[in-house]
Amino acid sequence: MGDVKERIDDVDDRLNDGLRTMQEQHREFMWDTIGSSENKLAEKDDALEAMVTALKEEINELKGELKIFKAAIRNGMLASKSKPQAMDVPKPKAFKGARSASEVDNFLWFME
Repeated sequence: MGDVKERIDDVDDRLNDGLRTMQEQHREFMWDTIGSSENKLAEKDDALEAMVTALKEEINELKGELKIFKAAIRNGMLASKSKPQAMDVPKPKAFKGARSASEVDNFLWFME
């Protein structure tokens, strides 16, 4: 019976050692995974910061251009079109309703 008890104790010790080894491996795996995730997040964070910095610079440039355009508009420098000048278009004579072909021809010719 003592032999069986020794074998059971031996199996129990092996199981406990195996469990401890598995726990240590699991712990190492988790820390490696967390470290890898941290590195990836840090890289993405750096990339986002660079993008935000670039966008801020572009916004500042656009604000500067906007100030210049506003000043130019205030000073009247950006007149895209000159004011349209009134054209002197002759007014047609009123058709008097005459039944003469020459009167109708003259009226139509003047309209063209």
